[in-house]
Amino acid sequence: MSIKKLNGKKVAALVDMGFEEIELTEPVKALKEAGATVMIVSPQHKVKAWVHKEWGKEYQADLLLEKADASQFDALLLPGGVMNPDRLRMNEKAVNFVKHFIESGKPVAAICHGPWTLIETKMIQGKRMTCYPSIKTDLKNAGVIWSDEEVVTDSGLVTSRKPDDIPAFNKKMIEEFAEGIHMKRKKENESTTALRPPVKNTGRLNENIDTRNWEEVDNSRDPHDDM
Repeated sequence: MSIKKLNGKKVAALVDMGFEEIELTEPVKALKEAGATVMIVSPQHKVKAWVHKEWGKEYQADLLLEKADASQFDALLLPGGVMNPDRLRMNEKAVNFVKHFIESGKPVAAICHGPWTLIETKMIQGKRMTCYPSIKTDLKNAGVIWSDEEVVTDSGLVTSRKPDDIPAFNKKMIEEFAEGIHMKRKKENESTTALRPPVKNTGRLNENIDTRNWEEVDNSRDPHDDM
């Protein structure tokens, strides 16, 4: 019998429309196999996934963002997809939800475009991170030490570049989530929050994504069927 490293751990998976499907389903599957309880948190009751170049399945949120209490979770998962983090980073409630995990030293795992939302917390300056190459300049402008590696970890902050990195991402995510709160990061945040310079405004993404008629597709399902 495998050891359940994450027994008793409660993880929030924060997503909005257009999250990359495999970047939610595969990490959530790994987290559950390790014993964690995972809840999909979203501003919407139902969220549509993105699969490469087209819309994927529709997933039911376990908890609406407006009713979510970040303090009740032990760790945070931020899947990528282009549209998803672009919507989250413009949502004040989403940014504040994410900010709680950074401030408190709780572990956070973000993949692909997922780190985009972390920029809005203004709390990642000096951190070693990676991401999808097209947004690396945004992270560098936020003060991040960017590295082109399949997975990068800095005081409980786990990041990866793309779906191909998921095996390494999942392994490191589970290790960091099992460790729990990283007191070093928490203390650093407490002592430097007031001193951080403003983050450069990198603007919003203008991607050629066809969002037409997604509501007419009836692919509603329980997300736990695939996890």
